[in-house]
Amino acid sequence: MSADTAGMAAAIEALLRASGAELDAETKGTPARVAKAWAEDLLDGYTRDPVALLRSSLVPAPRKGELVIASQLDFHAMCPHHLLPYQGTAAVGYVADENLVGFGKIAEALEALSHRLILQESLVVRLCDAITDALAPLGAGVVISAEHGCMQVRGPKQRRSRITVESWSGAFERDAELRARLARRAEG
Repeated sequence: MSADTAGMAAAIEALLRASGAELDAETKGTPARVAKAWAEDLLDGYTRDPVALLRSSLVPAPRKGELVIASQLDFHAMCPHHLLPYQGTAAVGYVADENLVGFGKIAEALEALSHRLILQESLVVRLCDAITDALAPLGAGVVISAEHGCMQVRGPKQRRSRITVESWSGAFERDAELRARLARRAEG
């Protein structure tokens, strides 16, 4: 289902008027611009299935047990609590069983999930689950570190704070060294 940008623009206009802002020469086009940005750049993940994206690029693994890590994957998302952005990097790892996936598909799966209203804690779990569901690896892990607008501009106003959340499955749950290797990649 595609976004109702006209409905979104009307809601943005109502929000601006309710806040006391004037729709003048500088802001009269703002509702349509904001609706377009939200529909095309911030919440376009609802139309994409991360598992299907990953499955579209599977290739046979040349050897079982190989560790694959994609790190420094930039992303942005919207906090469902305050509708403020957060952004950061993700590191995704898996221990191959029968399948490998194209690296770009990992980034696309991250975008499909992060371009939704989603908590960072849910994002990391859902991405790990998507990797597990699509590839059936021996194990998967995801580490996401992000800066949150809600921490920076309201409440505690911690401008340089970063939140790190991890999710593990299979071999990563049992092997501290695998978790440490992925965590090191997540740090850069």
